[in-house]
Amino acid sequence: MTISVEVGRTPNGQRSYPLGFKVEFLQLWDAATLERGGRARLLREHALSRATVRGWLHARDRGDFEASMVSAALKSKGSRRVDAQERAELARLRAENERLKKKVEQAEAIQEIMGKAIELMDGITASSTSEEEQIPPALMSAEQYQQWLHRKGLS
Repeated sequence: MTISVEVGRTPNGQRSYPLGFKVEFLQLWDAATLERGGRARLLREHALSRATVRGWLHARDRGDFEASMVSAALKSKGSRRVDAQERAELARLRAENERLKKKVEQAEAIQEIMGKAIELMDGITASSTSEEEQIPPALMSAEQYQQWLHRKGLS
């Protein structure tokens, strides 16, 4: 199991361990008692000293972690409030989203119809012969009639 929370840095470059990192590390620490040298490996992997981990263990035993998590949860609840302006913006965006969905549906329908029309026109074009042959011989000009006779091998 790896720790999903990343270690941060303070403005002066020191490592900063978020509460989530500490909690996950201590869970690994508790589980590392099963394997020989597991705790030492954890300390090396995360470049921590025993004194740092000991401080975290004491803080966890005093209940400092729970208090920090509760206060963080309370702060995040307050920050999730949406004011009237944000609600109005959200409603506007939802309406615009619906309008755009309808436009996309119409465009897709038009594209489908145009595709079918093109297929139909291609079919008509493929089945038709040259333009001159569609003119009945009785309606051809004298020159067109001579060319038609020549193509048919009748002249």
